[in-house]
Amino acid sequence: MSLLTYGVGESKRWYYPISAFLISALRIAPWALFYPHVQTAFNLDTTASIILISTFTGLGSMIIGPPISGAILDKYGPKIPFVLSGIFALSGYLILMVVLGKETWAEAQTLWYVGGFLIGLGAGFYSGSYTATVAKWFPDRLGTAMAVGGSGMSIGTMILTPLIASFIVQYGFTGNIFLILGVVGFCAITLLGVIAWRLPAADWKPQGMVVKARAAGQPVQEQKQYTFAEAIRDKRYWILAGGFLGAAFSNMLFSQNATLIIIEGLTSVGMDRAEIMATVVPYYLSLTSFAGIFGTFFWGWVLDKLGPFVALPLMYFISGVLIWVFYMGYTSVTLIYILGAILVLAMRGEGTLHYASVPAVFGRQHIGKIMSTLNSMSVGIGIAFGPFLGSYIKDITGGFKASLILAVSLRMMGTAFAIIGYFLTKKEKEQAKSEAAA
Repeated sequence: MSLLTYGVGESKRWYYPISAFLISALRIAPWALFYPHVQTAFNLDTTASIILISTFTGLGSMIIGPPISGAILDKYGPKIPFVLSGIFALSGYLILMVVLGKETWAEAQTLWYVGGFLIGLGAGFYSGSYTATVAKWFPDRLGTAMAVGGSGMSIGTMILTPLIASFIVQYGFTGNIFLILGVVGFCAITLLGVIAWRLPAADWKPQGMVVKARAAGQPVQEQKQYTFAEAIRDKRYWILAGGFLGAAFSNMLFSQNATLIIIEGLTSVGMDRAEIMATVVPYYLSLTSFAGIFGTFFWGWVLDKLGPFVALPLMYFISGVLIWVFYMGYTSVTLIYILGAILVLAMRGEGTLHYASVPAVFGRQHIGKIMSTLNSMSVGIGIAFGPFLGSYIKDITGGFKASLILAVSLRMMGTAFAIIGYFLTKKEKEQAKSEAAA
């Protein structure tokens, strides 16, 4: 047994989503909390140049990192991508430490973007590996397993955001914050991920599936295992890509600008900006993170019960409506908390559904390359450019109304794509039954 194939086996396969939960919780980067402080530190009038870091983190986390890690994963397993993930992310945080030591934004700006890109690249190598590994270990419980792993980000945000906000209030916005985040994240992925993670054998199937098949006197049935070439020729690949793209842009237009949207709403009714940053924003992020945990598990359960092309349109449509409802109430602290929690509960399952839908449609055998490529060309573009687009629209229009209208419209577009996918899948199943009967 080589080091690359050493790790936890079937009897303890729940280690994979549970440890992914812990790693994700310990590797969060609450960018929305940092943006106002960076703006204050460098006395900037606009925010677009600050939030542009999200484009660089998105390039690393969703466009460049996942396809590379997915290709490595299918051939060598998750250990190599995990090692690279830890190194890239730690390097990025160390660069961000230097940013806050610069006198002017002109000196700091390039380092801000480089650090963000490396952190994103580390996140991309991790997400492109852990999701595909979990999918390979859980063909029978895709939605639930993905929900366990994905909910770690919500827990991490809920617990760490108030601690970071308190640290900033007590000690100031210094580079030590980035040092702590970098070291903690590096230790988490090394100790919990690199040592114990591996892939199952190519022909492995969960014992539960084998027992059920034997009891029924039938061979173990799994869906068709698509190759990458077969997947990209399937219409549903491009339907998923279109829906993911619209949803990701919409998500980023709202979520990555949520702090600034809240500040816009509450300052318009006379609330002090410093008070909002010190109290409302941290509590909002913690509350919505808590709500997001339930959303992650709920949508994972819906996918396991109803399938991807029922879960996706439901989630897209409900969350799209709620984005606009949130905007209508964003001048009230109470409504921000209540509506924000409901909205995030509806929207936070997006990552779970996106990652679980791909193997649910195309199988798990070649999922590293299929999933990472599909997500990079759809979700990746939305994550990379959505936050900057929202902030840019705000800077030229003077408010977030136009960007939120766009966010709602893109959710409705994703709903339409997913409904088309539902009818295509239904038609394909009917054709398969007809051919089998003949």
